[in-house]
Amino acid sequence: MKTIAKLAALVVLLNVVRYTLGGFIEGFTIMEPMHRPLPLFPEAFDQDFSSTDFMISLGYNYAMWFVAAVVFHLLNPVLRGSIWIRSLKSYLLMAAFFCALAAVYMNHYVAGIRPFYYWSMVDALIVFTVVGLANAVLHPLFFRERTPVSGREDAV
Repeated sequence: MKTIAKLAALVVLLNVVRYTLGGFIEGFTIMEPMHRPLPLFPEAFDQDFSSTDFMISLGYNYAMWFVAAVVFHLLNPVLRGSIWIRSLKSYLLMAAFFCALAAVYMNHYVAGIRPFYYWSMVDALIVFTVVGLANAVLHPLFFRERTPVSGREDAV
């Protein structure tokens, strides 16, 4: 239970980094092209987010980052490299999963909506990298650093 509480607190901080630093980077890179299709397809995109919708969205996002943090926590002992490399390996694996899932959903929409999903994949590469780097700094503050397994054939 203590581990879950620590992971929950870690993810709060990772979300702060995601929305501050990640949001700043998104603002001048992908935000405009990613959101360009939204007004063109009002039947598909809800642009009148209520405060309840916003809180639900934050909850879904928190859950996604919590899963990414748990995956890192479980993989960390068997990954090779510095904490920076191990964290990026894990978080970019999760970004790859996110992109694959976005592609699955994108396939169900008309061509005009698809750029949102393409940009969403670029966004994932940006924010999972930012959060992965933040995790490399923050995770050791919550958990004693475990020495990665070396010399094992199953270590990656």
